Amino acid sequence: MIWLLIPIALCLGYGLGALPVGLLVGRLYGVDVRTVGSGRTGATNVWRAAGLKAAIPTLLGDALKGAFAIWLIRLIYRQLFPEPSAMAVDEATMRLLLLHLAEALAGGAAVIGHNWSVFMGWKGGAGGITAAATTMMLSPLVGGMVWLVGAFAIWWTRMASVGTFMVGASAFALFLVIGLNQLTPWPYIIYGAISLVAVLIALAPNREKLRKGEERVITLW
Repeated sequence: MIWLLIPIALCLGYGLGALPVGLLVGRLYGVDVRTVGSGRTGATNVWRAAGLKAAIPTLLGDALKGAFAIWLIRLIYRQLFPEPSAMAVDEATMRLLLLHLAEALAGGAAVIGHNWSVFMGWKGGAGGITAAATTMMLSPLVGGMVWLVGAFAIWWTRMASVGTFMVGASAFALFLVIGLNQLTPWPYIIYGAISLVAVLIALAPNREKLRKGEERVITLW
């Protein structure tokens, strides 16, 4: 029965990630963000379309999607698959491994859902904020470093796309190094790989703009 946690994680993660927070917030301010700028529903494009007042709740909503998916998987594991009073070491290890794998898949599915939402005709954002928040939920240590790397990249370049790429790349690299040294569960490496690939695919148009020197920068005024 505990194997059911895997399909539950995939469906739950994608469903939460696919919620078009930016589109809904934009509509509250009378703007269809799909018709402005990059057409994405992430906080950066919402900022350009409707201002900072709309970008803040979008950022928070996009962050919560991935983090909430992880929290729900842990809750479901405790409530639906309680540990028996007596259990062999091998069984306990397998149960914990399945939990970590479910967490990783829920987080990866949330990033995929955010980038390619079924509610938006398979469009969405680039996944940076969702990936960063999910990473923080999986491992505060890795997540803290990822947030710092992403924030520094945005500050240094003033380009959200560069920050998003650095979030995906640093999450994968850190989970790979730390996971192989058994300091975090190795299934988290799978999450890092999924989120990095999702970010890279979503940022394909931005890489072309960067190559041509046409990528837009973030301005605070």
